Amino acid sequence: MDKKQYVPIIQVTGSSSIKDKLRIAKDLDKEFGLGLTPVVANQSPAYIKNLRALVPENFCVYPFIHLQIDPDGRARPCCKYKVGDASWQNDVPKLPDVNIDELWHQPELQELRGQFIRNERPSGCKACWDEEKAGMQSMRKYEEGGTLYPETTFFAHIPRHSPKSLDLKLSNLCNLKCRICTPFLSSQWIKEHKDLNLADANVIKMYTDNSREKLFKDPINAEILQTWAKNIDHLEFYGGEPLLQQEHEQVLSIINEFGNPAQTKIWYNTNTTICEEKFFKVWKNFNEITISLSIDDIAQRFEYQRMNAKWIETLENINKFKSFGKEYNVNLKLQVYVTVGSLNVFYLKELIEFVRDNLDLPIVFNMVHYPHHYSIVNLPESVKLVVAEKLRSIDLSTVTMLEWSPTIDNLIRFMNDRTCNQDELTKFFDTTKLHDEYRKQEFAETFPELYSLLKEHNV
Repeated sequence: MDKKQYVPIIQVTGSSSIKDKLRIAKDLDKEFGLGLTPVVANQSPAYIKNLRALVPENFCVYPFIHLQIDPDGRARPCCKYKVGDASWQNDVPKLPDVNIDELWHQPELQELRGQFIRNERPSGCKACWDEEKAGMQSMRKYEEGGTLYPETTFFAHIPRHSPKSLDLKLSNLCNLKCRICTPFLSSQWIKEHKDLNLADANVIKMYTDNSREKLFKDPINAEILQTWAKNIDHLEFYGGEPLLQQEHEQVLSIINEFGNPAQTKIWYNTNTTICEEKFFKVWKNFNEITISLSIDDIAQRFEYQRMNAKWIETLENINKFKSFGKEYNVNLKLQVYVTVGSLNVFYLKELIEFVRDNLDLPIVFNMVHYPHHYSIVNLPESVKLVVAEKLRSIDLSTVTMLEWSPTIDNLIRFMNDRTCNQDELTKFFDTTKLHDEYRKQEFAETFPELYSLLKEHNV
């Protein structure tokens, strides 16, 4: 691959000097006509206010600061980018064919950065545009879309040569096969897809390849990560199940040795089936560890939605997280991460009350965008009315919701933003029945109230 393609938009280092700010401003003005140079040169009392006014309305900082690596070795600016777009898997650079520095500087991400500076609305960011339309705090609104710290946006984020934040989905290795997941992100799904002839041999091979960790297959990536480490202050690990992945431990070791662990925060999305003492011995060195416990429902409904998980073991592991955190003096934040889709939206009240009464943990909502047939936008309109009424009955006065979580009103607005797509609703029924038969489960028995609302629409 031609290395000349991989050139940062602005070839300068971040600096706080007026001289360097002027140089960056001139480069940006020349390329994008932002009008930064007179603002920087003037340094009036309204300097920050004037800079803030120049941040494009549709701006997002993520492509400039954050790198997500998927199980197949692709890179995205965030987890919402082109979500559910299977065609995007073709003709993009991937590990191990290129290294992580080449992923960071690849043409698609460079163009995306330019689009945001030009105040465009990239089509690959549809998930955020949809959430914002429903009044939600989308990922794009991080740092208030770049306006919270405009000086940092223009003179540190935009010229950045390497990410300050990594989201690593190191493989699809997982021990669960959740209903809202796919074999792209869970190795447990592969056999089921193969047995049910849901994918051809080439796709099954791709899914299988996703279970093999790729980050350090080329040793140069360890060296690059060592050079990036000093500037990294945030790590995210997803899966598959991140606590099963060996390269996860190698990443922690590199950041611990070459980075600034005391200033580095780590975020995990875990299915709560694994809690091992060895992790706490490493985590104690880091600034903060956030464990997002993926729990979408309770008891039998939980086990249906997250097959292979056991509800009692999940509760036991939550207690282990709390206990080990105290023992090793880890700055540990636990939260219940609820992914809201058509299977659980009707039962959110029961889940929230359980968490309040038994776990005493904060809650955050996340939306199912893909698979589309599990999105709440594709519930029938009559069912949406019943769901909305029940959601409005939830008493959150004694529940801790994270500040940036979508609200109940946001969920309702998101649900009602589009009318039900009958094709997707049909796919919901067909897919649910197909996997029920394979797994020897029964949707109607596990979700009797929801089934009674939906059954008349199964045509």
